[in-house]
Amino acid sequence: MKAILIIAHHCILPGAYKGFEEILDRLHHDLPGTRVASTSLLDLENDLRTILREDVESVTLLPYLLLNGQHTKNDVPRVVAKLQAEFPQIPITLLPCLGDWKEFSSMVVCGIRNAQLDERTLAEASCRRKTKENNALVEENHLSSLVSRLSSKTSNLFSIELNLEGRNVLVVGGGRIALRKVKTLIPTGAHITVVAPQIDPEFNALYRHSERSEESSCFSHSASAEQSFSITLKKRPYEPLDLRCVFMVFICTDQPAVNAQVSNDARARRILVNNACDYLDGDFIVPARMDFGENIAVTVSTQGRAPSLAKKLKQKIQAEWAESLEQAEREFES
Repeated sequence: MKAILIIAHHCILPGAYKGFEEILDRLHHDLPGTRVASTSLLDLENDLRTILREDVESVTLLPYLLLNGQHTKNDVPRVVAKLQAEFPQIPITLLPCLGDWKEFSSMVVCGIRNAQLDERTLAEASCRRKTKENNALVEENHLSSLVSRLSSKTSNLFSIELNLEGRNVLVVGGGRIALRKVKTLIPTGAHITVVAPQIDPEFNALYRHSERSEESSCFSHSASAEQSFSITLKKRPYEPLDLRCVFMVFICTDQPAVNAQVSNDARARRILVNNACDYLDGDFIVPARMDFGENIAVTVSTQGRAPSLAKKLKQKIQAEWAESLEQAEREFES
C-alpha cells in the first residue's frame, strides 16, 4: 500500500480547512487503495514515523504551503532525511510546495482574469439580479414568515439513535467527563479508544473488565453488547492519526487548544464530533437517557443549553414515571 501525507499549517478558525477537506476527499476518491493522511508542521515527525511503521510501500509528502521558505527548504527536508535514514527500505518522496507548481501560476492568472469582468457585464448582471429579486419578493416574504413561525416551534437539532456496534469511537480526555461518556458508550458495543496524558484510575477497572468480557465471549456466541465490549487506553497526548478509521469522536478535555485541534482534524476527515465543553462546536449532543426494562428508553434534551435542567428532569421522570413504565414493560412482555 502506498501512502500520501499532506503537511499543512495548524489553524483553529472554523471553516479554515474547507478547501483542504475537498483535496482529501478527491484523493480518497481518485486514488483507491492509497493511504491518505494529513499532519501539521509540528506533528510531522511523529505522524510520518507512525505511517512508516505500517505496511506501506512508499510515502509521498505534499507541503500544503505557498512559499518556499524556512519550512520547505530546511524544516521538512531535515525531518524527511532523518526518517529516511531510519527506514531506508521505504522510499520517501518530498514534492515541492504548491507555490512552485507550474500549474499553480496558471490557475491564479485564470482566476484573476475571470474576476475582472467589464462594467457592462456587471451592470447587466446586476439588472437581472434586481429583476429576479423583485419578482420573488412576495414569495420570499411568505417563506420568511413561514420559517419564522416554524423555528419558534421546532428544535434546531434532529433526534436520532445510532447503531454503534462494531464502530470505532475515540474519546479524547481521561477525566470524569470522559469516564461518563465511556460508560454510556459501553452498552452500544462500540470499540472505544481513550487518549489522554492522565487517565482516571476507574478507566483501568473498565479496561480489565473489557478484557474479561472479551475472553468470556470467545466461549459464548450469545454474548450481548452489554456483556462484551472493547476499550483501549492510550496514556499520551492526542495525535491526528488517532482519528484513523474512527466513526465518532468525543472531546472531553479542559484544554481549548487541544479541543480545537481535535475538532478541526475530525471535520477534515468528516468524523462526527461531540464537544463536551462547547455544544455549539459539535455535530451532536447526547441527551440524558433512562432505560426501563429492555424495550423502553426515555431521553431528555435541552438542546445542550441547560444540562443541569436535563438532569433535574431525568430525576423527576425516574421518581414519578418509573413504576408505570416498568408496568408497561411487563404488560408488553406478557
